[in-house]
Amino acid sequence: AAREGTIDDLALAFPEERLQAALFNDVKACKCGKPCAFTLEACNACGASLKEVAITKSENVFSAFLFGVKKAQKGFPYTISLRRQTSEVLIFDDMLALTPCHLNGISSKYYIPDWRFLLTDPAAALKLLDVLEDELWTATLPFLQNAEFRRKIFKGNLTDEEIRGKVMKSFNFPPSQFQMHIQWLVPPLVPFQHYMAELRNHFHEGRAFPVSYVRKVLQLNKPYDVMKETPIADIIAFYDNKGVVYKDCWTEFFEKCIQDSIECANWSPEDFEYVVDAGKAYSFKVENGSIVKGAVVEGVNPGDLQKNDCAALQNYGRPYTVEGKPSGTYIKTPLEPKIGPGGYQDWPGVFSQAPMRDLEDREYCCAII
Repeated sequence: AAREGTIDDLALAFPEERLQAALFNDVKACKCGKPCAFTLEACNACGASLKEVAITKSENVFSAFLFGVKKAQKGFPYTISLRRQTSEVLIFDDMLALTPCHLNGISSKYYIPDWRFLLTDPAAALKLLDVLEDELWTATLPFLQNAEFRRKIFKGNLTDEEIRGKVMKSFNFPPSQFQMHIQWLVPPLVPFQHYMAELRNHFHEGRAFPVSYVRKVLQLNKPYDVMKETPIADIIAFYDNKGVVYKDCWTEFFEKCIQDSIECANWSPEDFEYVVDAGKAYSFKVENGSIVKGAVVEGVNPGDLQKNDCAALQNYGRPYTVEGKPSGTYIKTPLEPKIGPGGYQDWPGVFSQAPMRDLEDREYCCAII
């Protein structure tokens, strides 16, 4: 059941200092409405420049999900395209899907702002990652068991385990939502997002941290005392010196993402009406396996094409309503708004250094979900 009001109402009703830190994010708000990580120079949804955008606060949407908050500051409902919920995890569709099956997996038990805090307890972190990955895979299987989806999306006769081996799994730092989440992208990338990835506008080096890298770091069993202000460069350097080199791990991950997307993609020219180049839409044909541009098609907005393609290809909100809109729900059993039994449980090193938020002076950016 949903909890009446907004996350601001929740913050005012339950002013415990440690809880406040779990309710809001530091972000750059793009003009398209997406709250982006405060280190990004371009929006990873629409590509617009963020260089002159100031850092503001946004509602922590994932905490809102877990506490069953009914609506956002702007009034739209905080419903979830829910795929799986247990006492340990929450699995849901990413609204800004980069692939036809793009999920997020979060702990429904602990508040962990970002992956760095896994380093405070490597043994417990590895167990948590095992649970998250297993549940994400369980949530993926219904897609793979749909014969039409499988035939349309995947090239060849890939087995389930071959597909699982190609899933693009990573954390972002800083994240756009400060509740640690695994980005779980089952390839292929949709065409526009594949193009963005080829331009290195996805999986950014220094921001994308492959799950494989994080696992290797944790397996060293060398805890790191993380604070909110701990520079990610310091963490990278520390584990580089222990033999787990971030740049090598990231390069292997990035190249594999691109290659797996190409190998899985089963797109057909008949699926598309136009090709977009340099901000203009063109007619096209295929000759000898290559695209040949035709004339510019007047009156066609490439931005609108991208939005329409996203709606056609995304998993978010399916099955759609009778009106053709994404469906959604609220969490079945919301957490209590507190730190402790029934609410967020304490992960080592998180709440011991959580700052109080100023509820009156905060600027707002409301997340699109």
